[in-house]
Amino acid sequence: MDAKLKKINEKDLYGALWRVNNFAGNYNFERLMALGMTQVMVPVFRSLGITGDKLKEGLKRHMVFYNTHPYFGALIMGVMVAMEEAKANDDEGVTEEAINGFKVALMGPFAGIGDSFFWGTVHPIILAVSANLALEGNFLGFVFAFLIAAEAILGTFYPFMWGYKSGTEIVEKIRTSKLIQKFTEGAKIVAMFVAGVMVTTLISVSTPVVLFGNEAEGSGVNLQGIFDSILPKLLPLGLLFFIYWLLKKKLNPLWVMVILMVLTVGLKALGWVG
Repeated sequence: MDAKLKKINEKDLYGALWRVNNFAGNYNFERLMALGMTQVMVPVFRSLGITGDKLKEGLKRHMVFYNTHPYFGALIMGVMVAMEEAKANDDEGVTEEAINGFKVALMGPFAGIGDSFFWGTVHPIILAVSANLALEGNFLGFVFAFLIAAEAILGTFYPFMWGYKSGTEIVEKIRTSKLIQKFTEGAKIVAMFVAGVMVTTLISVSTPVVLFGNEAEGSGVNLQGIFDSILPKLLPLGLLFFIYWLLKKKLNPLWVMVILMVLTVGLKALGWVG
């Protein structure tokens, strides 16, 4: 190996990784995460010995519009570090257009997948379990919520390092392994599983209605008992599918909430729900 080949030292590599964990805090309305991306690259340029006009060019290069998911975006940043390292060693295949083109190509798909998986699936699961434990007076509810912090650290560390070690070949690896398709399918399965669990633990709907009753104590047929014999938690499940049906009809979620409140008050007044 050429002794003069520039290589990012481990300290600055981890310095860039540390900045990945807070880059989403550097927003501006014109270019969103561009400033965060640029500050991630500062220790990289320093390690590669880039100064003067080349440093200015490098910083400007990453000040273009950028917006993606913070965790999945770590993979893009890892590739950016690898590309800047290659560019510093005069790799003719790594141009400014190639660097920005790679970011633009991946930031959209990664934003969609990351938002739906982490914000829409993982975080609600963690917080729902935490809330349920807390309602039971279990201290683990407080502890469990901190899994989000662990998820943030691991969710940036591994993608960043994978991106750095794989470089631009990461695109081909993802395509051939069908990683995104498998990841998305797994997320759907987990989401459906958790939705079922949450129906039984977090939704409470029952009816005190007694059919064919008379003045004799204990007479009549308890409607809730019939439901339970068919399927435990049948009413909460029915409520879930009712809400799902309303949302499939493109009804505004705010109106769904209004409908639920009106139904709750009305049915309670009639004595049909407990």
